[in-house]
Amino acid sequence: MMGAMRENGRTSTMLDRRALLSVALGASLASWNGPTRAEVSEVHLVRQFGIGYLPLTIMLHEKLVEKHAAKAGLPSLTTKWSVLGNAVPINDGLIAGTIHVGSGGIAPMVTAWDRTRGNVGILGIGALCALPIFLVSRHPYKSVTEFTDQDRISMAGAGQSIQTMYLQMELAKAYGIAEYKKLNPIFVNLSHPDGLMALLSGREITASFLAPPFQYRALEKGMHKVLSSYDVMGGPASFLSAWSTSKFRAENPLAFKAVVDAFKEATLLINTNRRKAAEIYVVDTGGKESVEETEKQLADPENIFDLAPKKLIKLTDFMNASGTIKSKPTSWKEMFFPEVHDLAGD
Repeated sequence: MMGAMRENGRTSTMLDRRALLSVALGASLASWNGPTRAEVSEVHLVRQFGIGYLPLTIMLHEKLVEKHAAKAGLPSLTTKWSVLGNAVPINDGLIAGTIHVGSGGIAPMVTAWDRTRGNVGILGIGALCALPIFLVSRHPYKSVTEFTDQDRISMAGAGQSIQTMYLQMELAKAYGIAEYKKLNPIFVNLSHPDGLMALLSGREITASFLAPPFQYRALEKGMHKVLSSYDVMGGPASFLSAWSTSKFRAENPLAFKAVVDAFKEATLLINTNRRKAAEIYVVDTGGKESVEETEKQLADPENIFDLAPKKLIKLTDFMNASGTIKSKPTSWKEMFFPEVHDLAGD
């Protein structure tokens, strides 16, 4: 009998210990979901040339990403800024993880979104701006139908840029969708500054699709306006955007939030304090533009700085019809992160 009691005592003690171990293990597992992954210590952002990138310029000069990172609990986060004039190396860097935030024409962003669905998941952080961009020519052309094989049209990212899409949309309107690439053989890939210089040199380049302020400089030098992007799109349309990968957002939620909040603050500054925004832009460009002229451009009602994309579905419908993208989105929200879904885009 006593032996049975001792045996039962040992059994009870063992059960108590197992119960305690089970409780301890359960508590440990509840507070541990795998190894904690530290967020990046540096965010690499890319911008390009022109006043359309002003939100990013303000983020750089005012250190807004660092400011919002500190608020989010990342006081040591730093930023690295690069300037690249073409979306191809930007998207390559995003996929490789060497670039965290890219920027450029909204069409290359859409192409990257279409091609990375199901893997790194490139999506828009927000539109940078809606600006009218002009196709200008040395010749007094009034229509894209007047160009010949003797002409050469320069544009940034020729063949896949937003300027390319606008020109191809106009050609499809004039000749039918089957002829949308009719002028591709005379495209020349040059950045906005280089395209302007080449056009004004009077040599090979006879026309250029330019963004502000470069298009206005061309007109001041006697070039002729052939086409405006707003003519093609039927009103203000987002020209530039910033984008990132779903992978970066998932692995670095605080750093990503800092970028979004910095983007929103920079855009708000442009819309509420044009003078300061103009001063920052002039400093960034080395004084090539005057503060007064820049402020005047920012006050132009056609130049809209807003994170909500405009007329994006009209663009993607063409990109799908022409075979540039396989997907056919029905809402702009499919191509942008949830952080901007509350905005009034189209």
